[in-house]
Amino acid sequence: MGPIGHTAISGALGVGVGAATGSPAAGVTALGVGVLMDVDHLFDFYQWYIRGKGNRIYLLLHAWEYSAIGVIALLVAFYHPIFLALVLAHVAHVTTDHFHNRLAPWAYFMSYRIAKNFDTAYISPGRTVIYSYQTWYKLLPFKSRLSPWFKRRIEPWFALRVEQISLRDADTREPD
Repeated sequence: MGPIGHTAISGALGVGVGAATGSPAAGVTALGVGVLMDVDHLFDFYQWYIRGKGNRIYLLLHAWEYSAIGVIALLVAFYHPIFLALVLAHVAHVTTDHFHNRLAPWAYFMSYRIAKNFDTAYISPGRTVIYSYQTWYKLLPFKSRLSPWFKRRIEPWFALRVEQISLRDADTREPD
């Protein structure tokens, strides 16, 4: 799911949490966490497009284990409206991504990604670095206005990087 979807869902969640707890700060926290969780994609983009290592996907903040730990902590040890907002926003974000992005069934478990050494072949089968590049800019707001600029200025750079990565990966594979 993209930033617009996460903003809409997190905004609605923020209003609900804020109203239910009487804490405007909790509402803002739900909105912020629900949207800003995607900052972990920057690490993956850096690995893929700058370092040319397109065979791993980390998504360090996207993990069901974090949600489970948060829910258990809320129920057993610690309640605070802002912590409630953080946990609910995390659960909502991972839930929407899990069902929207259609990755491998266990892909949103950090333990699975670690067990598979963060290998994209297991986590996002059939998808390559080029898939991410072709889809992410379409998720931006004002895509009809940004798309021509993107295609003219940014797309050539991405295409060159993806081609370089593909050539390098083809050279490093062992012959059949």
